[in-house]
This record gives sequence, C-alpha cells and structure tokens, in this order.
Amino acid sequence: MNIDLELCHVVADSVDRLTTSQIFMSGGGADPTVRNINADLYNAAVRVQGGPLSFLATKGLIERVKPRDVVVICAGFFDPPAMITEADGPVGAALLGRALAAGLGATPVFLTEVTNMPRMAELVRATGLEVVDVDLARTTAFKAAIAPLPIDDGNARRLAPELMRDLNPAAMVCIEKPSPSDKGTFHVGSGVDVSSLVGKVQHYVHAARDAGVFTIGIGDGGNEAGMGRIHSDVCEIVSTGKIIGTVLETDVLIVSAIANWGAYAIEACLAAALHLPEVLHPTAVERRVMDAAARTGMIDPMSGLAQGWVDGTPPICSESLLELLRCIVELRLDLKTRPQTLARNGYRWHHADDRDHQIAVWAKALAAEEEAFFKRG
Repeated sequence: MNIDLELCHVVADSVDRLTTSQIFMSGGGADPTVRNINADLYNAAVRVQGGPLSFLATKGLIERVKPRDVVVICAGFFDPPAMITEADGPVGAALLGRALAAGLGATPVFLTEVTNMPRMAELVRATGLEVVDVDLARTTAFKAAIAPLPIDDGNARRLAPELMRDLNPAAMVCIEKPSPSDKGTFHVGSGVDVSSLVGKVQHYVHAARDAGVFTIGIGDGGNEAGMGRIHSDVCEIVSTGKIIGTVLETDVLIVSAIANWGAYAIEACLAAALHLPEVLHPTAVERRVMDAAARTGMIDPMSGLAQGWVDGTPPICSESLLELLRCIVELRLDLKTRPQTLARNGYRWHHADDRDHQIAVWAKALAAEEEAFFKRG
C-alpha cells in the first residue's frame, strides 16, 4: 500500500481549520455564541503536540493498523436532563469505524455503556457494517462488534485489562467521551456531576496505554478523554474548566468544534493518504446514520430532542462540512494524480511556447479596444 503522507499533511492543515470553525456551541461551559473557545483549545493542543492534529492521529493509525486488526472506538455521553445518550460521539464513532474498515481493513469494536449498546449497533449498521460477535468480526471485512463499558468502577477496572488482552487492539479512539477530573469526578459542560451515569473509560485508556496501544482522544470542550493533554489550558480557557477539565491523556488529542467532526477529519486525512476518496463517507450515509441516531433516541443536548441535530446545529451543518472536506480531498487528489485534468490548464499554459506571443496579440487588441472606447466618449 502506497501512503501519501505529504498530501495527508497538506489536507490535514485545511481540515483542521475547517473542523475547528465554531458554528454555535463553544464547548465546555456551553456558552452558546458568546465566546469562540474552540480555537484557543486547538492552539493549546498544537503547542503541546505539534500539528496538524488530524495528521498526527491519521499517521499513527496508518503506521499501526493492519487488515483485521481491532480498533476499539469508545463513545457515548449519557446527558441529563434528557437522560439518554447524545448524538455527538456515537455518530462520529460509527462513521470512523466505517472509514477504518474501508481504508485499512480494520475491525472496529465499539465500546459503550450497556444501555447504549443497542443504539450504537443501529448506527453501525446504518454505515453498512454488520454487527456480529467479535470472533466472527475479526475474520471478515466490514464486520464490527460491540463491547460493554461498565459504569461501575470496580467492573471497569477489572474488565479493562481483560478486553485489551483478548482483543489485542492496534489502536483505541475515544470520541466525546466524558472522563474524570483531577478529583475523579465526571461532568457535563456546565459542571453537573454525572459520575454515576457514565462508563469509567479511564481504566480502558490506561490499560491500552500500558499495553502499548496507540490512543486518540477527540473532544470539543475539555471534559473528554484526551483533553488531559491540555488540562491547565482547559482550566484557564473554559468557564467551567476548573470543574470539568479532565486529566485523562491520550497519545494524540484532536480538538474540533463538534467532536463528530474530529472523526470526519481523520476520515478525510485517511482518504488523502490512501488516494481513496471513498473512505470519507457519502452524504447519503451521513443522513442514514443521523436518521438512525434520531430514531433510537439520541439527542441534541441543547434542546433535548432526538431530531437529528448535534450540539445545537441542524443536519445541514455537518452535511455541508462533510462536502467541504470531500472537496478538499478530491480536488487536491485530482491535481496530484491526473496531470491532464482541466484544473491544470492554467499551469500548462504558463509553460507553453507561444505564451508571450499570445499575451502580445491580446495586449494589442485590448489597447485598440480601449482607444476606440475613449475616442467615442
């Protein structure tokens, strides 16, 4: 497999700029439309890790994931007062699983709370992957499995090393996954303690890192797995940061305006690196997955309604971003792989033998036209 990391890096720079554009929510304390904190969080992550962030994550996945390797993808944020999981996180997880299966031949295993497992399965099926037992999934392309993430700390602590040992994953990705603060508590953006409602993902991340598994965290507000890389910045930047800021680190942290978009960023970078645009999911699949999310009750946390919105934004926002990502990938890839494309017509003209003669002919014609115009005036 030929990997084009140069194109991946160039695409990633544009992708990061796009996916960190604040449309509505400002993350963290959920200060809607008041402060654009996402850029500050992104810049903090770049200072710590270098960048672009989506390139770092994609490169790490390409270097480690081989066909039939397991990638654990953890998502699900049980969100009061609606008391059901929000769409941000699970949607991106399902679509990233599809991309990793299509591009790298990976076997995605989705890790989520027991109450969320049937909903997650519906989203995964909507991407085109079949959900089966993990042992079957690992034998065949485009299969996936679902694993339980315990809310009980003791169960999570006990089961996490077992899961890593049994699956031997090549990577673990957490998307919009609530994680513990420096006091060990879990919070929504406004600061409400939801420790009793969410899975204890930290034990799985620790077990993964202890086993040498490559870990990625994607978040938008400071309380998600991976944001521990910039904990002090979260405390300073986010209005509720000192309460909600997690200390849980991952090898790579991606900051995006909406966490799902961070997953889309990896998809786009993977598509560029592999010269395989199909890795980035089509709009039809986006709509199918969002419809599945709404039908299973996954909410928009701003309204509490299961209406296909994410973080206060209507479906058109994510669909439009997806199409812009597609243009970033396909137009650059077209230029690189098709020297005869019409998009290179201007470039070819610059090197044409008759270029200067053509300019002289047109300059003479334009001068005559201008002279005649002013004579009439």
